[in-house]
Amino acid sequence: MVEALLAQNGFNMGLDRPNFVSALSEYVLETDLPRNTKITKFTKFTGETNESTVEHIARYLMEAGDMANNENLRMKYFPSSLTKKCFYLVYNIASPFHF
Repeated sequence: MVEALLAQNGFNMGLDRPNFVSALSEYVLETDLPRNTKITKFTKFTGETNESTVEHIARYLMEAGDMANNENLRMKYFPSSLTKKCFYLVYNIASPFHF
């Protein structure tokens, strides 16, 4: 029964680790960019510099430009501004399936 419940929520019990399950809703993930919108390369947050998280978010919003006016797009593309280590920490903690 436990295996069926985990499989239903995106976990593959045949591997040592579960498949990635996004903390974002399908509605957010399916939001499309407006036509002719280009995604800029965001400054990566490493968590190892003197930059605070507040400064990083402010920089991300400035770099996002017009895209920052849409909450779904802000959430969808924010992971692009994180290094692999920070992405893991944020989304491993935020995931509803973290145990």
